[in-house]
Amino acid sequence: MTNYRLDRRFTLPAIGVHLIAAGVVAALAFLAWAPLGILAGLLLLNALRTYAFPPVVARTDQGGVRLGGRMTVKPVQIAWSQIDDVSVDRAHVFFDREDADTLAFPLAYVGRAAEPFVREVHERLNEANGYRRYEPPTDATS
Repeated sequence: MTNYRLDRRFTLPAIGVHLIAAGVVAALAFLAWAPLGILAGLLLLNALRTYAFPPVVARTDQGGVRLGGRMTVKPVQIAWSQIDDVSVDRAHVFFDREDADTLAFPLAYVGRAAEPFVREVHERLNEANGYRRYEPPTDATS
């Protein structure tokens, strides 16, 4: 199983919101009600967790691909056997499904891991359909 995490350009605004909220709650804890300091601490910890471990937005394994997750779109699980074709443009990967539905996944979500993600999708789809890379026959007489 391979996990592809959300690119930093999408997590940094969420981290900023957490830090601003932690500052406001800490000020309220200082001025009004001290137990709010616990909430400020939890907001800081969540900001650190999001920075250290961005949410997973794509997961591939032998059975299929799961797209989406926290801070993106609703998660969708697709088995490799349900995918008819995969096409790629500069910004998206398009999964053409058996039910004539097409699912577009933005490559910006995975950032620098876009090329390995596309390569792995193609390799796993080929493996699921029994395709293998063509290797020219070797000359057995020499």
